[in-house]
Amino acid sequence: MRWLSANWHRVLSHTGALFPLLWLALDYLSDPQSYTFNRTFMLRTGSAGLILLMASLACTPARRLLNWPRAVQVRRTLGLYAFLHIALHLFAYAVWESGFDLALVWRDLGERQAMSVGLVAFLALIPLAITSTRGWQKRLGKNWKRLHRLVYLAAALSVLHFLWLDRDFIAEPMFYAVVVGVLLALRLPMMRWVFRRRVSPRPERGG
Repeated sequence: MRWLSANWHRVLSHTGALFPLLWLALDYLSDPQSYTFNRTFMLRTGSAGLILLMASLACTPARRLLNWPRAVQVRRTLGLYAFLHIALHLFAYAVWESGFDLALVWRDLGERQAMSVGLVAFLALIPLAITSTRGWQKRLGKNWKRLHRLVYLAAALSVLHFLWLDRDFIAEPMFYAVVVGVLLALRLPMMRWVFRRRVSPRPERGG
């Protein structure tokens, strides 16, 4: 129980990140012949990947706003799970949806902006996933933080990918756009000053 009380946030991050895959597995087992499963898999992994990417972006603001250092302890976990879900999303599109027809995929990239920005977002995440270990962080030094700022680009392009898909509704992607916009705005230099003022200790009153 002591270990759980000290690591509940890690357990919660793993459980929450794996829940979408468990849900998909249960859906498949309940109706393995369903012709809509491939489409459902693609849509859910895409949404889960974006949500987890936003959650990883929220860790640093949560640490500063709540003065809770443990928030950043799950940032890498959430980011890696986001990469996993987005990779599965891309796999479902390329293999199940397009039959691994490279000509069809290439046509989509040329004709649909949503596909091209989605691919760029995924490519931006690849070096982040590869260099997510402490060993790479030591090797790259200060350049590690510079490289990992690509997550901002990936998050913004992921939202654009969602917005530009041919859909009859935009409420959900617009909500994600607002959340990502706020999370990126919280990283502006002026907001860092606000955070420092918030967490700085108050001067003691003299007697």
